[in-house]
Amino acid sequence: MKSRMIKFVTCICMVLLVGAFSAFAGEKPIKIGIVSPVSGNYGDHGKLERMGMTAALKQAGGKILGRPVVMVVADSETNPDIAARRARRLVEVDGCNFLMGSVSSSVASAISAVAAEKKVLYFATNGNSDSLNSDKASPYMFHVAPSMAMLVRGGGKYVANNLGKKWFYLTHDYSWGHSGTAWARKSAAEFGVEEIGEIKVPLGTRDFSSQLLQVRESGADVLVVTMAGFDNVALLKQLAEYQIYSKMKVWYTLMEFVDMWPLKPEQRQAYANVEVYWNENSKTRAFAEMLEKNNPDAPCPMPLDNGTYEGWLAMKILLAGIEKAGTADDVTAVIKAIEGLEIKDNMRKYPTKVRAWDHQVLTQIDLIKANPEATGPDMWEVIDEIDANKVARTREENPINVSISN
Repeated sequence: MKSRMIKFVTCICMVLLVGAFSAFAGEKPIKIGIVSPVSGNYGDHGKLERMGMTAALKQAGGKILGRPVVMVVADSETNPDIAARRARRLVEVDGCNFLMGSVSSSVASAISAVAAEKKVLYFATNGNSDSLNSDKASPYMFHVAPSMAMLVRGGGKYVANNLGKKWFYLTHDYSWGHSGTAWARKSAAEFGVEEIGEIKVPLGTRDFSSQLLQVRESGADVLVVTMAGFDNVALLKQLAEYQIYSKMKVWYTLMEFVDMWPLKPEQRQAYANVEVYWNENSKTRAFAEMLEKNNPDAPCPMPLDNGTYEGWLAMKILLAGIEKAGTADDVTAVIKAIEGLEIKDNMRKYPTKVRAWDHQVLTQIDLIKANPEATGPDMWEVIDEIDANKVARTREENPINVSISN
């Protein structure tokens, strides 16, 4: 059992700077509260998103507007109630004007409610549920990771046209999983796909024998999976064990590199949507190499994964917004500065854009195929690089407005 010191950490100060903190003596620090899983099913994902935030802050020299920036980390434990309490403490006790992190969409919703109550700015870095920029949207939250609408639309047409038109759904039973299946169904209707069946599993499931026996005998062409974390590592191993790949293709609406890395090569056979791939281009390769060199305890090699990238991008957007606003003390001014912001130096083929009306960050996504013959970290083939602007929900599909710029 992890010690209580690790599990209930609420004030791990990660001071990121060039030189000692004393170099900034006399300047009031800007505090960013990081609510991120240090333990539990998404512990590795949390470590990666914090790694990305750290890298972005180091690239900025550890400060903005001449003031030092401090990250104060609290373990969400992937529990919405715990995350909300610790987010509130970060604001009330630690004096954070900005919050960042989550991994879980349910946790992100809980943190967002605290941010709205306290009127601080929150970046939901790696939760993908569409609710985060629809019914759970807030003027005080920006949704950095791609929504499930973007991810599923980005890969659904290819899957239907190339892998098969009889789909079976296997998903984590909470808001993110539900969102993935909902959008897969909408894609299915558009592309003439037949639904064969659906199974929902709770967080913490590690034995999928009964579910996979049902899937194997279903007659489906494609198993559509929305699952992540250590649960997913177990599932990926059992997909091969129960010979699912010999019966059908497997498509993940979202996959994490860190989930697939621990597998044996022959267990890596799925298709998947991903938010980034470390070997996508020369810039992502160089960044991944830097991360690996500076983080020998990373949970995977070349650790530029979805969470790493979204953590890096969230920090980059926040710092750009503070600089544009000319202040870190007026949260409303920072929000206005971020609405409509474009980040071109994002290491990707397509620039990143922050939509003002729903606070969705639009960044390229990829469709990949795992290579079962790969023996090193270059284990995916990028099938398509997708411009998020072309697959994101339109204003007509998501008629909300949380912008404070107009």
